[in-house]
Amino acid sequence: MPKIEAGSVREHRAQRLAQLIDAAEAILNESGVEALTAGAVAARAGIARNSIYRYFDSIEDLLELVVTREFPAWIDAVERAIAAETSPEEQAAAYVRANLEQAARGTHGWRASLSRGSLSPSARERVRNLHTSLHEALARVVRELGHPQPELTVAVLQAVVDACIQRIDQGDELTTVSGFAAGATRRLLAYDGRTEPPTPPVTRRP
Repeated sequence: MPKIEAGSVREHRAQRLAQLIDAAEAILNESGVEALTAGAVAARAGIARNSIYRYFDSIEDLLELVVTREFPAWIDAVERAIAAETSPEEQAAAYVRANLEQAARGTHGWRASLSRGSLSPSARERVRNLHTSLHEALARVVRELGHPQPELTVAVLQAVVDACIQRIDQGDELTTVSGFAAGATRRLLAYDGRTEPPTPPVTRRP
């Protein structure tokens, strides 16, 4: 039995798994996905090669763990931001803001790129399911608003979030993107779906 370096077997396992994910992230950052092998991860983490498979079944599984590592904290941050507000309008705005703040932490673009290009189809499906669980938080809020087309409202709001996250990934400032997203969210939520949105005035030359 391996030496336990934590207060319990569960804590020891969690620490070891974190070490392996850290090692995988370092290898991916330095040398790319082609360099991610069992031997490289074991050497980087200082763990015997045959021991790493106690924590995952394959390198493909480890890659999925790297991609999804931040999801629990991301979802928790969004849920807490929503819970801190009282009205559905404020909660929808909090959903948008919290997602952009999490994206601005700096690793989303890198993990998203790995997800698109390196995961197996089944792993990508599991990642999509994680995104769906996050989107459900927005759907709950929009249903409370009583909009006549809640599914369309959710889809458009989420499209705003996704587009703004892409801009952050490309280097845009959070304050600029967040301000734009806040304005778009307010305008969308103010639209009741029953009348045409107001048309901006046209300035004519004399």
